Amino acid sequence: MGTQQGAGKWRQQELGLEAVETRLQALQEYLAVYRASFASSGSADSHARVRVLRRDVSRLRAWGWYLMACRDGARWLPVVQWLARVFSVLVVPQRHRSRRQQRTRTMRHLSSYSLVERAYAAQEDDIQGRLLTLRLAQRQNPNDLRARQIKGLERQVDDVVLLRLAGLPEARQLTVICHLLTWTMALRYCLGLRLPLADVADR
Repeated sequence: MGTQQGAGKWRQQELGLEAVETRLQALQEYLAVYRASFASSGSADSHARVRVLRRDVSRLRAWGWYLMACRDGARWLPVVQWLARVFSVLVVPQRHRSRRQQRTRTMRHLSSYSLVERAYAAQEDDIQGRLLTLRLAQRQNPNDLRARQIKGLERQVDDVVLLRLAGLPEARQLTVICHLLTWTMALRYCLGLRLPLADVADR
């Protein structure tokens, strides 16, 4: 039983990392577009978008670092988790703006929790899309290999749904974790050290 739970947790961690890496690549592409737009036009709108996207990339990269630490059993992980519990009481929940206010903003600042949850949701959508394609092909031309692939994707869907529902810390604790590791990465950058997931985020 413990082995099965451990395997399930490992699969969830790998899916979480895959979701973060995929989302980082997408955000980096958006960032490149808006940087080019700002360079050519100098518009305040492009500058604001660049600022938001850079912040999102930093926080998502920080969460990816946390996931790698969970997977690898990093020694500093218990300290970060303890700090998250202690300082979470100081986090002020993000205010909900009206739809009219949201429309007047060029790009909303997402909470750290929403940023991570959206990455996982995009991962779920991608798996569901691949699963649908395989199921349609299987109906037209059944074979054992595709049947095994379908079962594998169905298990991935279950894992990523469970990851979204029960695999994330409480929202304020997640916010503290992202901010702590973002500041740590900024210090590492100043010291000339390699940043976590840099090969993904800087493509």
